[in-house]
Amino acid sequence: MDDPLLGRAKPTHRVDPLPRPAPLDPALEERLEAFARYLRLEKGHAPRGVEKYLRDVRAWHRFLERRGLGETPEAVRALLEERSPGPRRARALLAALRTYCRWRRRVRGEAVEDVTEPVARPRAGARLAVHPERAELARFLEALQGEPEEGLLRRLALFLYGTGLRISEALSLRRRDLVTEGRFPSGPADAGTPEGGAPAAVRVVGKGDKERLVPLSPAARRALAGCGADRLFVFEARGPGRRVGKVPTATWVLLRFRAAAVRAGLDPRRFTPHKFRHAFGTALVEEGVPVDAVKELLGHASIATTQVYLHASARRLRQAVQKLPEVGPGQDEG
Repeated sequence: MDDPLLGRAKPTHRVDPLPRPAPLDPALEERLEAFARYLRLEKGHAPRGVEKYLRDVRAWHRFLERRGLGETPEAVRALLEERSPGPRRARALLAALRTYCRWRRRVRGEAVEDVTEPVARPRAGARLAVHPERAELARFLEALQGEPEEGLLRRLALFLYGTGLRISEALSLRRRDLVTEGRFPSGPADAGTPEGGAPAAVRVVGKGDKERLVPLSPAARRALAGCGADRLFVFEARGPGRRVGKVPTATWVLLRFRAAAVRAGLDPRRFTPHKFRHAFGTALVEEGVPVDAVKELLGHASIATTQVYLHASARRLRQAVQKLPEVGPGQDEG
């Protein structure tokens, strides 16, 4: 039976945890710690991204040690052959190894070539952005009634839908990141606190420490009512795992959103915090907002990432035209 919160089947019996891999050579671990600092401090990667890169690089070194291979393109191909990853996973693994090799050569001055350069990148087809429908959002908000942190969760849902921010970006916001009517749209250099005017935009630091200014939609402005005096989204009542004034974790928000979706009879996989970001992007595209403008609002590094919302919108249009009545012999012309 599927777990409605996690979207996958619960094990029916106890499963012993897999043994943790043995640590790598101390000198290699020291190198990987330096690589992690580089990713965090110079490349601006989020902790989760750094963890994924390190996991792939550690797997690479363990594979080489186990097979007795050197760092060569042939070894990369052998690793891919052994693991047989899907196209997206293969591209992610190659990206981690490429960044690792280039860091060793350019930053540390090691005589290391990019072993992924000759390896072909598998094509990964574009996935349509799955997101909650507008009619479903009202049912979801109603289902939040009775939650211990109903106000916080309702404001977060409205804010994520009304701005398209990543959950990590929203949870890191402070009152000083709001930009007032009088100072918008002058830009981040003139951004100030909301004192003396209504909030009109929010200053966001996203992936790669890139700063952008996101105007506030009516839904986002409503969400700001009752926010904290410093951090915008904090717990309002004490409870298990909750302390008044503390910022919730992204995982806590994810689980509460999915629980509310289940109560509303909705697919919990469509109501993660990130799916509200998809709903924002798709709604703007369907309203005719240029893709390059949506790209800036979402903080995408490449417009190719934003174009997935075009595909989602086109699919809905194709579904709509299928409802057109038939015209021809034997049809009732009314």
